[in-house]
Amino acid sequence: MNSIKIGTWIIMTTAGLLVCSPLHALEMEGYTEPYRTIRVATDETGIIDEIFVREGQAVPEGAPLLRLNNEVHNALLAVAEQNMHAQGRLESARAEQELKQERLKILQSLRREGNARQEEVDRAQYESAVAKANVQTVQEDLISRKLEYQKIKTQISRRTIRAPIAGVVSLLHKEQGEFVAPNSPETLTLVQLDQLLAYFTLTSQQAARLHINDKLEITFKHNHSSTEGTTEYISPVTDAQSGTVLVKIRIDNQKGDFRSGERCTIQLES
Repeated sequence: MNSIKIGTWIIMTTAGLLVCSPLHALEMEGYTEPYRTIRVATDETGIIDEIFVREGQAVPEGAPLLRLNNEVHNALLAVAEQNMHAQGRLESARAEQELKQERLKILQSLRREGNARQEEVDRAQYESAVAKANVQTVQEDLISRKLEYQKIKTQISRRTIRAPIAGVVSLLHKEQGEFVAPNSPETLTLVQLDQLLAYFTLTSQQAARLHINDKLEITFKHNHSSTEGTTEYISPVTDAQSGTVLVKIRIDNQKGDFRSGERCTIQLES
């Protein structure tokens, strides 16, 4: 009887250990990439006059990266500025308007006294209206010239390519003196490294356990350092060939402790 009790206790104890033992963790391997990779391009064409950055240089958002040749545009701007400030036609039109208005007043006065014909007054009114319209035409033309001046200034500004984000220049596609053409508008590659994305391919079952903004510990294999990451993307589509789901985990890298392209791992419950 005692042996039966002891055997029963051993079985119950063993079952309890199996129930209470923790689930095995699976180590999933992935790799890091820049948070954003931008091939900086321009819709302007021309020869590169100056490059302000070098490969590996960190740049803030809006910093000038390179400039295309502006000689023709600067000449056009000088002409547009001269035309914008030209006042001769406007002064002439105003003088003509004053003359016609004065003549109209005289004829109207003479008409009231019976010393001028109505036809003369009507013609003077017409000429005065035409002179007023000429002044307005010249004023509108000056406004158009100002807009043309601003247009050329904007074109010159666009010929200086600026950084769309804060990042690091990883590759220069063009050298000083090369031509930027419509069929090859890329000038350099800019990467954002203050944050990284860790890419993992998981099974559908594993991906189903994760949620956006979940926190996961990420370990880098080359030096075994660890950091916390935030789940940013879980693909809504399972790859038909591999049966896996792409998951992206965001890593804060403000201090630059981690490199893009490194292998890393996460632990998932089996």
